[in-house]
Amino acid sequence: PALQIFKKKDIEVLMLSDHLDEPCLQKLADYEGKKFVSIQKADVKLDETEEEKKRFTKIKDMYKPLTDWWKDSLTELTEKGAMKDAGVKIEKVEVSKRLTESPVVVVTSQFGYSAQQERVMKAQAFQNKDQISMMSGRKTLEVNPNHPVVVDLLSKVKANKEDAAAKDIAAVLFQTALIESGYEIADPSALVSRVYRL
Repeated sequence: PALQIFKKKDIEVLMLSDHLDEPCLQKLADYEGKKFVSIQKADVKLDETEEEKKRFTKIKDMYKPLTDWWKDSLTELTEKGAMKDAGVKIEKVEVSKRLTESPVVVVTSQFGYSAQQERVMKAQAFQNKDQISMMSGRKTLEVNPNHPVVVDLLSKVKANKEDAAAKDIAAVLFQTALIESGYEIADPSALVSRVYRL
């Protein structure tokens, strides 16, 4: 899902799937004056016109009740609820500039591990669990304001912030976004039971 806007704008992206690619590129940093930027990180910047910036600011304000509610809901889920043992921490929920088709995507902080690097570190024989949890970074959930599921969720949250169905939808979207972005979820049975409730 992180690739969608780049395909739409016809921007070249290097697909690096080897486990050594990420640490090598972090050391390399740039090539012939072009800086390498991971599209899996939250700090990706794209060129925008003034009109696009104004439009995005309006959309961001319109979705603020949903993003605030979703952040609180996910913080509760990951720190006290079913996902507290998963080691996932939520930094923020924000409106996405990179999504065109998917409803949500999970990206990591600028200095946190990507999904690929996180899997490599967890597979290490002498892994340091404290270092992994620290370097995993806080995740950012980006939402697509043009997707019908997100639009429906906004109207549900505006009507009733305690709506159980809305909380289930929010949690399912987050967990499926984790899976689609390449991260592992520690509680597949909780995801399955939420899907069955929907």
